Amino acid sequence: MSFLGLLKLLLDVFLKLFSGKKPDSVLITIPHPEEPPDYEATADIDHLPVISDWLLYWQVPAEYWLYWQSAIDVQVYETYPDYMIAWGVSPDAPAFAWEQNGKRHIAIKPAFLNKGVIAHEQAHNSYALLTEEQKSEFSTAYTPLKTTDPFIKYLYSINPYGLTSDIEAHAEIYRYLQGEIPVELLKYYPKLIEEEVDYVWL
Repeated sequence: MSFLGLLKLLLDVFLKLFSGKKPDSVLITIPHPEEPPDYEATADIDHLPVISDWLLYWQVPAEYWLYWQSAIDVQVYETYPDYMIAWGVSPDAPAFAWEQNGKRHIAIKPAFLNKGVIAHEQAHNSYALLTEEQKSEFSTAYTPLKTTDPFIKYLYSINPYGLTSDIEAHAEIYRYLQGEIPVELLKYYPKLIEEEVDYVWL
């Protein structure tokens, strides 16, 4: 947990003890709330400014910006092609990520082309960079946090989608909680997050 997260938690406990207020409703907030869909958007929308906004607002380390801007193929579709539907993709899916011929791809509906959905899909692309051993380590580190980390608990109380699988949990935690991701999980987001540095205060 970050220093700010720990400070919030301590203040939360104090308020609970002395004011009787419910902790989650007082202090814990989602760093990156969900943006509403824009149903007036069309497939000719430019995705590059959205990628740039995501890089900035999710504080992706600058040395990886070029990677995320060029290594991932992003396509905007009002209707997914038949071959994608044949893969089992729901025609109503807001977005999805996959790998083909050694390259990572994102397909996204124009209404959902926003920073948060891009963050979620890029987390899937980051997850793909992990080894199978690292994926297993992520699951082991993440599992107890579902019931102990206040931010993850609060996220799942209002949006339980991350509970459907550890892969979706990985993406949902990044999408909504970047800035409050437990320190134990930071190393499982390659090219998205730098592990927290321990500072010595003089």
